[in-house]
Amino acid sequence: MDKIKLRIVSEEDSDFLFSIMNTDVILDALNEIPTQLENWKSAVKAWDSDDDEEDYIISDGENPIGWIAINGLSAIDNIVYIKMVAILPEFQNQGIGNYVITQVIEMLRKRNYSKIILYTDQDNHRAVVCYNKCGFKIAEKFKAKMSNGKTVIRHKMELTLDNKSTPTD
Repeated sequence: MDKIKLRIVSEEDSDFLFSIMNTDVILDALNEIPTQLENWKSAVKAWDSDDDEEDYIISDGENPIGWIAINGLSAIDNIVYIKMVAILPEFQNQGIGNYVITQVIEMLRKRNYSKIILYTDQDNHRAVVCYNKCGFKIAEKFKAKMSNGKTVIRHKMELTLDNKSTPTD
């Protein structure tokens, strides 16, 4: 995992975000519909001035392979949300999602957030397993109609952060 890095999304990443979020496997797993490049260009510009959200490109060296987004950063209750985790299919099942999510958890812990919440579909088994490995627990199950018109069972998953500092030697 030495080559796996996170960096803040920039305007140059719009094409990559458009590409990854229109990949059939990812659309199917997320029950989403295709989007237009202009939507991504507008979104990236908006994120630049949004103190409540941070978006990161996951890269293997210099090669972008995924996207992770966090929001709720300015909430008074110190609860943040993982809005999205998407990794190109050819890089899935290699532990990259687990590694990146663990890095984000540690970053948020150091920033004194108290809890991380995310939502995923019950049928997205790989995501549920990954989130469980990272310490998330299912807090709630509910039905929701998704962008593609399907009604699915969703999981609200939570991880309470222990912000106690660890003793140093």
